[in-house]
Amino acid sequence: MKKLLVVLAACGNVKGFSGPVPPLATYTVTPPTQTTGLHHPQVAVVWGMQWLPEALCILPPPADPGTQAALAAGCRDPFGFVPLLAEPGVDVTPGEPNEVDFDTLPDATVLVGQLTGRVGYASIVFYDDLDDSGTLELARPNRLGVPMGGPMSEPQGVQLPDRIIDATFVSMTLPDTRIGYLEGTFDEAAAFYPRQGCGDPPDGFSVLAASGFDYQTALVDALAGQLPPEVDVGECLQAAPQDQPIASWVPPSPSIDMDEVACTENNADSSVRYRDPADQPDGTDRLAACTPLPQFPGQDTGSEQIELIVTGRSDDSCKGLTHYVLKGCREDPNCAMPDWDDLPADGGTIPGWWPCPTS
Repeated sequence: MKKLLVVLAACGNVKGFSGPVPPLATYTVTPPTQTTGLHHPQVAVVWGMQWLPEALCILPPPADPGTQAALAAGCRDPFGFVPLLAEPGVDVTPGEPNEVDFDTLPDATVLVGQLTGRVGYASIVFYDDLDDSGTLELARPNRLGVPMGGPMSEPQGVQLPDRIIDATFVSMTLPDTRIGYLEGTFDEAAAFYPRQGCGDPPDGFSVLAASGFDYQTALVDALAGQLPPEVDVGECLQAAPQDQPIASWVPPSPSIDMDEVACTENNADSSVRYRDPADQPDGTDRLAACTPLPQFPGQDTGSEQIELIVTGRSDDSCKGLTHYVLKGCREDPNCAMPDWDDLPADGGTIPGWWPCPTS
């Protein structure tokens, strides 16, 4: 059995001990058996973020096939695992068990909750370290628009330099096995990546598993502000690391975009950054569609604007949408004092390239 070391956070030197300090927790991880075509196989512990999808990606899609195609190409799985922090990778031999030691506690940024209790969840990602960096570098969507340095700038797209092979936690709609870490008292209402009907995570490090929930049921429950139930609570698992080896991986499928387990997000709160359409974007190898601003049932946006959504390129590592409106602000198309206004009704001039109606 090969022994590996994962150092999650620097907590200073421990003094007063003459020998090695035992690990806080040890996991036994067996990657899938795949021995051909791999340059540098590694696994990485990847902690997830508390993330909400943007409204367009969770509301029922419009009937227009063009808009449906753009949303399919630009929206990631609204119930998928979204990474926040990838720890240094560790070398593995596919198909063999490996011991992964945790010598320090998870970084506070990956824990969600209140002072009385915080929890973090991680997926184990099996990947080919093609650039030999020893790290799974997280990618970002390749959105159009504002370069870094200005007041409305945001991080630019980042391509994934490594090849994702598999992961233990890909989506809440699929069976998953995850690493858990709990401090204090578990509060299901304040938790994320819920496992409705499963037992609470034990204190400290743990191995957790769940069956996943139905996608369509989850959409209805999400719009109603409810947690979706697990398909089979009999598949729930809560165990100590030493008692539960990790060898369950999500079977790869054409319907699963496995790269998304390494695609982080600039915004975790479902907010959208809108663009001024003054300059025509480069739409090469991108899909575009005109669609009304999203509106949840019973909500009045106060606007009948049509927005233009533009997808990333077909060879991008991560899915993403860029949003353009004729009138609005960077964070709100319905702001009281718009930063730009090209609506003719307000005395503006529609850019010549604009493909959408005004309302």
